[in-house]
Amino acid sequence: MASDTLLIEIGTEELPPKSLNRLMQAFQAGVEAGFSDAQLGHGEVAAFATPRRLALLISDLADKQPDQTIERRGPAVKAAFDEEGAPTKALSGFMRSCGVEDPAVLETHATEKGEWLMFRSSAPGKALPELLETIINAALAALPIDKRMRWGSNRTEFVRPVQWIVCLYGDNIVPMTVLDKPADRVSSGHRFMGDKSFTISSANDYVEACREQKVLVSFEERRALIREAIEAIAAQEKAALELDSALLDEVTSLVEWPVALQGKFDEKFLAVPPEVLISAMKEHQRYFHLTDPETGGLLPTFITISNIISENPAVVITGNERVVTPRLSDAAFFFSQDTKTPLSNNVERLASVVFQTELGTYGAKTERISALAGFIAGQIGADPASASRAATLCKADLVSDMVGEFPDLQGVMGGYYARHDGEADEVVKGIEQHYRPTQAGGELPETPLASSVALADKLDTMVGLFGIKQPPTGSRDPFALRRQSLGVIRICIENDLSLDLDECLAESARVYNRDFATAEVKAYVLDRLVGYYADQGISKDIVEAATALSDAGTRLAEIDRVIRAIHEFRQTAVAEQVIAANKRVANLLKKVDAGSLPGFNSDMAVEPAEQGLFDAISSIDVNAAQSASEKLETLAALQEPVDRFFDEVLVMDEDLAVQHNRLSLLSQLRDKFMLVADFSLLQ
Repeated sequence: MASDTLLIEIGTEELPPKSLNRLMQAFQAGVEAGFSDAQLGHGEVAAFATPRRLALLISDLADKQPDQTIERRGPAVKAAFDEEGAPTKALSGFMRSCGVEDPAVLETHATEKGEWLMFRSSAPGKALPELLETIINAALAALPIDKRMRWGSNRTEFVRPVQWIVCLYGDNIVPMTVLDKPADRVSSGHRFMGDKSFTISSANDYVEACREQKVLVSFEERRALIREAIEAIAAQEKAALELDSALLDEVTSLVEWPVALQGKFDEKFLAVPPEVLISAMKEHQRYFHLTDPETGGLLPTFITISNIISENPAVVITGNERVVTPRLSDAAFFFSQDTKTPLSNNVERLASVVFQTELGTYGAKTERISALAGFIAGQIGADPASASRAATLCKADLVSDMVGEFPDLQGVMGGYYARHDGEADEVVKGIEQHYRPTQAGGELPETPLASSVALADKLDTMVGLFGIKQPPTGSRDPFALRRQSLGVIRICIENDLSLDLDECLAESARVYNRDFATAEVKAYVLDRLVGYYADQGISKDIVEAATALSDAGTRLAEIDRVIRAIHEFRQTAVAEQVIAANKRVANLLKKVDAGSLPGFNSDMAVEPAEQGLFDAISSIDVNAAQSASEKLETLAALQEPVDRFFDEVLVMDEDLAVQHNRLSLLSQLRDKFMLVADFSLLQ
């Protein structure tokens, strides 16, 4: 069986930059899965993507499948022949489906349930050209495309109109049709610096042939070059570079031949909050900003990535400076207009902004989270009045001119406007940080008051959406409840808040005054704990053991301490025996109604090991004042009398009174461990 390198290139109009990397990875995964299903052996698979192409290079791809073995089970032997030995209808039908005329070619296969007839044959594997078109089209059809386009007069759909298809196996074109385009060896160079069309002679020449056409097909190479270029400019300017990885990926997706250029803007704009200028440059122009390494202040300079080598870079730089100036002027104007009136004046206007159709306006939401933030603040030692004030103002910037133009500055601008109005620093932080964390691993609210407002906002949304029966589904989560719930977890745990989630949910439902149940919300948050700890290398069964108890409560910070204590305990030498013993105890107690068992009666103890275990259980003190680690250390001392008990005592004695007495003892043992977690759930 021969092998060679396969090249697949899908040439398109400009692909969506924020999706390019994801499309590239999905295309690679889909094609690899297709090769696996078809049993086509191959070597390394390299994926490439530029604004105008998705491509794969597959090394050492087999030119055909291995020969295929076909096995089909037919009817049972006893049902295959009639009394005269002739094939029954069942056998005749099976033979026809297999293309067999003589039953003698069938084999007999014996199983525990009897003997069956079996048809076995082999067929030569299909050649690569017979399989490839189906594999490629299936991989393209499965790409994560939010909205597909049609073009021309045909019904073909893809993320963008397809202009060309290249498919080479070694030096040869693989004849096939993909997205209504016949495969060829003709690609297209850089839109401005390359040829409109050029020929690729061999799959192995692909990367260098594109490079000659001023196209760097490797996403990773372009990304690295852009990073190096902007870091070099920052070093030259002796400036600090706060590199936004999402922006770096987006810019990488916009160019085929990156060239970094530095521009400047008027220093007068530095009077505007830096977040505004950064947003204007990043979101609208895809510029990278620089800061002063000593003060952290924004510098009046930017870096742009061009997709062309210009003979006169100064002209390109001037053009970019001319384009960004109106954006910054708009931002300065909006800031000036917004600060002419107090932020509190905006609160009334929130009554006309819909939060959610069934849950009302942002005005109503503001009233709810103001009450809830005050409640939460009282639980964690913050000032309830200040928390309520911050919550009252936290959504007021939604109707400001600035946020209307720069929606990503919600909260941030509210903080600036509140500070401008002379609000207390704690209130300002509560406003500007109430959306935190905005992404996985993002910054948390810094103070208990800010945490109160952030939690109130998130819990209000969750209780309301679950209350009107609109929880997130596998495909839809428009209010980002998954992220909101993880935010609740992180704030409570990582800020170490002594806060009962159950009480907060109940208060949120009370504030809604709509008879909303909260059990489903609580379960949803606790379910998210599994993913939260999985990212930290803590297994699912530990989380389940710590949260399984009906009276475990929902003080997430305390649950965290239990989970980490169990995770640490699991590394000890005695852990395996403790877990095994707990499982054994739980299984024994399943056989009876533990609630109906009498207390342990020492007078009925026949074996010394019974009394020994009872004395050991009675002597240890596991109390609420102990940390989870201290409780586990205390409970671990029970392992020796537990092992002795199981070695010397038959629990399920024929005498029911003795049996129940011993089960009562084990029930007391289990109750001790259940003060920490349900150890029977540990694997």
